[in-house]
Amino acid sequence: MKIRTVALVAALCTSGWMGSAAMAQGFVFGTDGPKADAPAPSTANSGNRNAKVETAQRLLARMGLFRETPSGNLTPATLEAIRAFSQQQGLAPANQVTDALLNAIRKVIWQTQNWSSGNYKGREKLVDAAGLREAQILLGKLGFNAGPLDGTFGPQTQVATEAFQESQAVSVDGLITATVLMNLRRAVNGVGASAKDTVRVLNWPDYIEPSVLQDFEKETKIRVVYDIFSSNDDLQTKLRSGGTPYDVVFPTANAVPAMAAKGLLGKLDKASLKNLGNIDPRVDATLRAWDKDGAYSLPYMWYTVGIAWNPKLTARAYPGRDMDSLTNVFDPEVAKRFQSCGIGVVDSASDVVPLAAMAGGQRKWDGKASTAAAAQVLDRLAGIVKVIPTDQYIDALATGKICVAIGFSGDAVQAQAKARGAVEYRVPADGGLLAIDAMAVPANARNKREAHLLIDYLMRPQVIAKISNTVGYANANSKAGEFMSDSVKSNPAVVPSTASLSRSLPIPILSEQDQQEIARIWAKFAK
Repeated sequence: MKIRTVALVAALCTSGWMGSAAMAQGFVFGTDGPKADAPAPSTANSGNRNAKVETAQRLLARMGLFRETPSGNLTPATLEAIRAFSQQQGLAPANQVTDALLNAIRKVIWQTQNWSSGNYKGREKLVDAAGLREAQILLGKLGFNAGPLDGTFGPQTQVATEAFQESQAVSVDGLITATVLMNLRRAVNGVGASAKDTVRVLNWPDYIEPSVLQDFEKETKIRVVYDIFSSNDDLQTKLRSGGTPYDVVFPTANAVPAMAAKGLLGKLDKASLKNLGNIDPRVDATLRAWDKDGAYSLPYMWYTVGIAWNPKLTARAYPGRDMDSLTNVFDPEVAKRFQSCGIGVVDSASDVVPLAAMAGGQRKWDGKASTAAAAQVLDRLAGIVKVIPTDQYIDALATGKICVAIGFSGDAVQAQAKARGAVEYRVPADGGLLAIDAMAVPANARNKREAHLLIDYLMRPQVIAKISNTVGYANANSKAGEFMSDSVKSNPAVVPSTASLSRSLPIPILSEQDQQEIARIWAKFAK
């Protein structure tokens, strides 16, 4: 998800006008109409959203000057933010949103928030220039003005993306990721507003095959609203947020008991699932280690947590070193040898902390003793080992930004594909973790019938095989093998050997106290 610098050309904007003012770092500062300084009509009393006002609100919010939810209405808080901005920049006071004011705000944001290099939060989150231009076109088709169609990320594109995300009631960050582009494509080409029913999905990043959602929409006429979360804690936060409820979620199985006990998950109506018999009984039996009666969850994908590395880079950093060991990351003296080429752990505390405890001598999870052992290990790694966001892990491995890391098997497989095989993954000889990501229905889901239809659809062998081929994770369907590509099902990173699996302990169920202690340890380690 990396944005590249591209040659800039004059382009028509989504509203049909040509940017005519100065071009700065790839963003055309132009006008929205024939008259550059025509004031936006006040909407304070009309209740109608004004596009210019909303754009100003979002941009001023980026600068910390506006703290209300962007409404498109010229509220007192908006006027105060405009006055504050004008005063900071030495501009004449204004009580309207004009094109001149918008251009001034955009220029300041461009200079101060690093948009000229692609993305102020980190380039990895963005699609490439071709994908970005496609997103700009799709936003325009949906009525959101994304600015010039030049494949360059700028303030207007971010504003339009935020507005699109808000219209979907999903997480709002304004960034064009693969997930956002997927959602835009379906919004334009899928069932869209014509759908009578909706199902709202919350899943991990990079964990679906887009055509599966499109095919489900075509077959059922049910619109899929798709959102992502970054960790099981993030998932629970989103479920408790009080916003529009989700209907299908994908927690890691060891989080299911606590989520059910907190009233966040509802029991599945398994009698309505026609494809239930396709579930591999061995995987389902393993799932019962966490969800004892299988009342709240069904297996989606299973995987191991182990070590991935780039052989060329690690061989230069530490010639002759056997990479098949936890010590490569968790022993500070060894880890320092790989610091020059990048060493990290995926940003998933509930996966990494148990492995750190294993490296600290705790072979089985034992609550307080294990967290104490993990804390000692991680404390020694401060300043040496990076924490890699889940949505950046694959690209970091594939592009060689890191040479060795602890993470998920399926992500390593995706990195292998992107790097044309230049990534290896193994369950460490001194131990790894075995985990299952589950399908579940939140207790407050509004569209439970649609949720079960989607879950049932995902249990079709051809469908789940298509997802495995894309995401590089082993699925839980006993009939899917014939539909999976040989390169995936024969990859030891996807389906480890019996010996490797014997070294993989089930990821532990964490008590409330465990979770609190892990959060404390992680906050200290990741700062």
